[in-house]
Amino acid sequence: MKMTQILVFSALLMPACLLQANESVERLTQSVEGPVAKQDWKGQLDQAEIDIQQPMVVTGSRLKQLNRSDVRTYHDPDFSIFDARTVISRDDDDDGYYHRLSVSFDADVISGRAWVYAELYLSLEGGPWNRYYMTESFPIDRDDSDDDYEVVTRLLDGYPSGYYDVLIELYDADNDAFLVEYGPYDDRDLRALPLEDSYRDGDDYYHGGGGAMGLSMILFVLLARLIRLNNRPWKHAYAQTNNHPATVDLAVSGLLISAAGRTVDDRNPAYW
Repeated sequence: MKMTQILVFSALLMPACLLQANESVERLTQSVEGPVAKQDWKGQLDQAEIDIQQPMVVTGSRLKQLNRSDVRTYHDPDFSIFDARTVISRDDDDDGYYHRLSVSFDADVISGRAWVYAELYLSLEGGPWNRYYMTESFPIDRDDSDDDYEVVTRLLDGYPSGYYDVLIELYDADNDAFLVEYGPYDDRDLRALPLEDSYRDGDDYYHGGGGAMGLSMILFVLLARLIRLNNRPWKHAYAQTNNHPATVDLAVSGLLISAAGRTVDDRNPAYW
């Protein structure tokens, strides 16, 4: 093999190694939470602390990754989650994957008032559940429809491009007892969300970007793009064969309403 061929091969191999390493980096997010009526998320997200968690687990059983999988069967019949909604936003490189996610849900108790907290999980294309946020405690009142709670998250790093399911687990704030879970099999809004982290979406802010890229980094970016393009038909096939409706977006008053029932907010890309 000629020396030039060896150099070219090495340059191509290095980005592939970097890509593989990038899949196992720590997960970085920024999140804000509160009653849905609050709705002033942009400034809060900019000021939110960066949450650092273990690298995403992408292989294995979903059940094994839950913190309290041994008690999940003891659902408290006094509690329920009536509904959940998701909004995805900010696709800076226009590849169909978004790096900002809003999850809102309506938790109910059969009578009186209860203080609860929620843990939110993401699963990449049928893989294990990975917790990405735990809320503060908040009150819920019977079946009041005005106490919806919302968590808005900016995925910064450690989230490969793909279709993600969302799981919500509700716990008693007084004794940490598991109450109820609500996920993609309960609500299609929590199913097959096209997400990726902002680093893959072209944002170098949290990685010291702004300088000139070397040859290996340029090749890495190109290779990542090729892999995305090659994998996209497979991902759509996954969405269809696993009861995950393919995304068919319809423009309605500035919103893109997908066939899966979720909302893509592109009215103002800088909003949140």
